[in-house]
Amino acid sequence: MNKKFIDKLKDTGSFILCLGVLLGIAYFSGFLKGFAPSDFLDAYQRVVYNLSKNSKSAEDRAGILSTGNSTAKKSSSFSSYRPHTIPETVIRGVHSSGTWTNIFESDKKVVFYLYDPTGEDSSLSEEFHHKMTSYINNKDNRPYYNIFAYTTDAFKNMRTGAVGPSKICDSLEECNQQRMNASDYSNMAEFFKRCGRTVCIINPANEQYVILRDRNFGNAVYVLNDLREW
Repeated sequence: MNKKFIDKLKDTGSFILCLGVLLGIAYFSGFLKGFAPSDFLDAYQRVVYNLSKNSKSAEDRAGILSTGNSTAKKSSSFSSYRPHTIPETVIRGVHSSGTWTNIFESDKKVVFYLYDPTGEDSSLSEEFHHKMTSYINNKDNRPYYNIFAYTTDAFKNMRTGAVGPSKICDSLEECNQQRMNASDYSNMAEFFKRCGRTVCIINPANEQYVILRDRNFGNAVYVLNDLREW
């Protein structure tokens, strides 16, 4: 932690203390009438985000992301991030099975992940889901993101369309098509399963995605703010 950051932390602490005094005065004098708690929560998150962002280099923030397979095709960079191109086989699987079309037809970027409300899988905590939902749905993030979060049971029980052949194929071409459909479906399912373990930010407009390395809410905030204009 460098001296510049420590000085900034002290300044921020003094600012928050003064702000608390002013808010107390405003509260008892009636000036805060009409303000919702979410407005103050959003302001707090902005202060924390800006402070933390200054303490991290662009390379550090990029390190939050998983690079995945080193041989995977990557798109051009955005800010300090290098989004991945969604594999064509995944897109074909979506169209052929009719599954996850709500994500690829979204009018905004999509935040996708799984969570376990039963608490059996602690790595997919419901607490993370509540924090993420609150953050995505605030007035500053709503124009940029839609959130698609599924419970682990809902994910397993989804109607996923036809996986195998619906009938015995009559030609080599038809058999090959059925094999390709089955392969595309498998790749699509694996793509969303992998995304669901952490968080994927999917841009359906350019068929790209960014996958986070972990489920840390603070790290997710960094990435979501940096990728608003992506």
